[in-house]
Amino acid sequence: MRQEVTRLTAAELAAWRGVPTATISDEQRHAGGMAPDIKPLVFGRRFAGQAVTIETVPEPNPAPHYAIAAAWDGAVIVIDGRAYPDSAIWGGNLICAAEMRGIAGVVVDGTVRDAADLRASGVCVYCRAVRPTGWEWGGRVNVPIQCGGVAVNPGELIVGDDDGVVVVPLDGREELLERCRARTARDERLQRELRAGRLGVDILKLPPMPRQ
Repeated sequence: MRQEVTRLTAAELAAWRGVPTATISDEQRHAGGMAPDIKPLVFGRRFAGQAVTIETVPEPNPAPHYAIAAAWDGAVIVIDGRAYPDSAIWGGNLICAAEMRGIAGVVVDGTVRDAADLRASGVCVYCRAVRPTGWEWGGRVNVPIQCGGVAVNPGELIVGDDDGVVVVPLDGREELLERCRARTARDERLQRELRAGRLGVDILKLPPMPRQ
């Protein structure tokens, strides 16, 4: 029997949307960051939501439509598309359905098509590449997957911005958020002093540079 996913509140998701993925990566000791080839189709957007996963399989079935039906407002569809390396597995019709469902993001370890439709939607889309060729594909919904070299379980927190995508396990997320906020505050103080003309070596009280 599938375990029920803990749903995060709108306020908690809004807090995570304000945290840079680089900060999350630093505070997770660089764990959870997806491969750099998985990039946003539109820069300047960011999202945070919980995963509805798809593991693609080499046989056609309506898996993407089942995933959209299983999703909720603010969810993120995360797809292991490695079974279809030469086929676009997300496109204009699916993004229309996802947008109407209120899905916040779609992350594809693979390729997509209908890029103009995807960019015009309000859904944040991340993928490895764009190509016009696509055919009917299938998969399994809400199972553990790999995406961008990272394990993703249904319901895990997914955060994306211009730097890429990171996965945040639900256990320990409150403490992680506090550490991210503290790191952000330290970075802001450092940058204020740098803008005031101080040198990093003085601010950080670094020892003299060793002689070569």
